[in-house]
Amino acid sequence: MTSPLIEILKDELTVQRVFLSSDEERALDRIAEDTDGGDLAFERVKARRYLFYAALRDRFVFDGRPIRQWLEWIAAAESTAGEKPTIITVLATRVIEWSIRASDRMSMILGFATGLVRWFAMFLLALGGWAWTRDFAPAWWVICVLGLCFWFGARFLKRFTANHVSGVVAATRDRYADPSSLVSAGTLRS
Repeated sequence: MTSPLIEILKDELTVQRVFLSSDEERALDRIAEDTDGGDLAFERVKARRYLFYAALRDRFVFDGRPIRQWLEWIAAAESTAGEKPTIITVLATRVIEWSIRASDRMSMILGFATGLVRWFAMFLLALGGWAWTRDFAPAWWVICVLGLCFWFGARFLKRFTANHVSGVVAATRDRYADPSSLVSAGTLRS
C-alpha cells in the first residue's frame, strides 16, 4: 500500500501534466539517506525532488494547509520504513516547515532583517574596496571593519533565526501531535 502523500503527489503531478513512473513512485518510499547508485528511478527521484516539493506545496496550500493530517501521514510512512525518513516524508516535512515559517510573523521579520544586514555588509565591503582604490587611506579600513562587523552580525542573525524557526516548528509539531492540547486550547471540541 502506498502512502497517501505519494497519491497526493501523483494527483498533483497529473494536474500539472508531469509524468511520474511506477518505478519513481516506489522510489519515493525508500529511505532518504540510501546511497544505492544502481537504481535509476531512485536517482531520477532525487534529481526531481525540487519539482516534487513545489507540487506538494501547491497541493498543501490548495487543500487548506492540513498540518495535522500531513503529520499523521508522515508518522505513518516513517513507522513503516523503520522510523527513518523516506524521500516523500522529507519533502512533506519541508512543506510543513515552509508553511509554519511563512505564517510566523517573527520568523518573517528576522529573515528580512538578516537579509537586510547582509546586503548592507556587502555594500560596506564594496565601498571599502572602492575607497582603497581611490587612496582614501583613513576611511577604507574603517569602512571594511564596519562591513565585517555587519557581516558577522548577519551570520549571528541567521543562526538566531534558524533557532527561532526550529523552536516554532517543534512547538507546532508538539501541538498537533497531542490531541489533548488542541482540546484544551479550544481548537477542537470534544
